[in-house]
Amino acid sequence: MGTSISHRSPSTPNWHAAISTYGTEAFTVDRVVKEIWRAATNQPIGDLKSDLAAPIISQCLGAALNAESPEQAYHNTSRMIALSGFSTLATDIAKRAVVSSFLKTENRNANFVKSLFAEAVNYLISRDLPSYVGTGDRIKNVSATMDFKKQVKNEVETIVGRHPIPNGLERDAEAWKTYVERTISSLAGK
Repeated sequence: MGTSISHRSPSTPNWHAAISTYGTEAFTVDRVVKEIWRAATNQPIGDLKSDLAAPIISQCLGAALNAESPEQAYHNTSRMIALSGFSTLATDIAKRAVVSSFLKTENRNANFVKSLFAEAVNYLISRDLPSYVGTGDRIKNVSATMDFKKQVKNEVETIVGRHPIPNGLERDAEAWKTYVERTISSLAGK
């Protein structure tokens, strides 16, 4: 079985900086993204970077690239994950990215990668954000909260889009791992 991200408490010290950026517009969305990824890759248990860099995620990319429809890609991905015995939050996110890879006209490779990181940050921010609605000048109400989450996801897609995607990532687990580590370092501002 694969590892999974721990359900950490908002009081976990490495999340304080990220959470403190949510409520105020004094922090740019870029800064929010950096703090989220810094916290996500600095957890005592369940490092998201390791889970996203796992070979099964590059195989999910391969399923997206080799399928003729989103339904076929999703079915093939779900089956592959089930047979691998490696089911984690990262594989759940990858299944969403497989389907999303068909939604835009640009290449599936880029769509998968952007969606993978955007869905990961969406999950991370969604765990805490509801507790802070109405507590700051940025997330005054539910509508503002949804807009903020969209801005964060868009920023992640923009940052990920700046990095060229090497050919053959779906066939080379080491190249996939290197690509994910480099991309997350960029998202974390390192």
